Amino acid sequence: MKRRRPAGPDPTLRAGRLALLTASAVHLGLQSAVTSDVYPQLFDGPSHDLSERQAEHARRITPAAIAVYTSSLGAAGWTAYGAIRSREQRGRVATAIACASAAAVPALTAAVAVPLHVGVANGRITGAGIRALILSDRVRTGLAALGVAAAAQSLSD
Repeated sequence: MKRRRPAGPDPTLRAGRLALLTASAVHLGLQSAVTSDVYPQLFDGPSHDLSERQAEHARRITPAAIAVYTSSLGAAGWTAYGAIRSREQRGRVATAIACASAAAVPALTAAVAVPLHVGVANGRITGAGIRALILSDRVRTGLAALGVAAAAQSLSD
């Protein structure tokens, strides 16, 4: 006996997409605050106390980053599960982009930003390393914005 699915969008996929849009929007909010407020305050001050400012930044941002990244990855997993389960074609590309963005930002943070932040805190990285950190932050903010747009598009397709 073949199980019938209700007509219209799959409820699991729709719920996952809504969760992904919400998590992506929260993530973009955090990234935008870091880009526009936190990093300028962190790096525009005197260089003699940069290590201390960096340590304070790490202490404050880590719980928020873990919460946001965990939520984003969970929503992406839920959405991916819903997409595979439903085999729905509408919104498939936008869903894939939103899920990829949700995974790419934490990966970029772990691979690039965290080691650079540790180097700044230990006084080993200045100048070019700080510019690389700022660039990685802007890339992460762009990816977060892309994630929001794609997640919204996945719901409207």
